[in-house]
Formats: sequence, C-alpha cells, structure tokens
Amino acid sequence: MAINLNSSFSQQALSAREKISTQRNDEGAASVSNAAAKPVSKDTVELSDTVKVMQAADAKIANTPDINSERVASLKAAIDSGSYKVDAERVAQKMIDLDAMLE
Repeated sequence: MAINLNSSFSQQALSAREKISTQRNDEGAASVSNAAAKPVSKDTVELSDTVKVMQAADAKIANTPDINSERVASLKAAIDSGSYKVDAERVAQKMIDLDAMLE
C-alpha cells in the first residue's frame, strides 16, 4: 500500500513557501527559489509484509464478536443439566504451558 504525501494541502504549503521566498528577495525583483524550480517528487511509503499480515489480523479481529453466544449457551446448558465435566489434567497442563510461555 502506498501513501501519497503530495496532497493538495502539501501543494498549497509549497506555494506559500514560494510566495514567502519571493517576498523576501532583497533585490526587489520577483523570483522563485531554486527549490520551487525543481520538479516535485512524489513521496511514498511501502509497508512490509509483516505489517500487512498484522493489518489483516486486526481486520479479522474487528469483525469477530467478543462473545461466542452459541458456545456460552451450550456451556450454560451443560452446567445446568450437570453434564459439564472439568478435565483437571487438561486444566493443569494449560496452566503449566501458560507459565512456561510467560517465563
């Protein structure tokens, strides 16, 4: 993705600088500074592949609901019916994995 920094606002700022340069000319003759005589090059920004992947992930997260209502309803029903069983071994292993990851 490229960002064009040569917007009309930038062109207006350049024009204003040219006017100031002309007004400050000690010789009294209207002239344009050397910088204004050169063609204006376009500035662009290139994003790395990593940033593009991060932007795609951010967009996916933004479109994902915060709460999975179907999962919550099924867990609630399982708890209410008494069929929800906690796997203590799995919970303990997940806690160990998390602790190892944070070290």
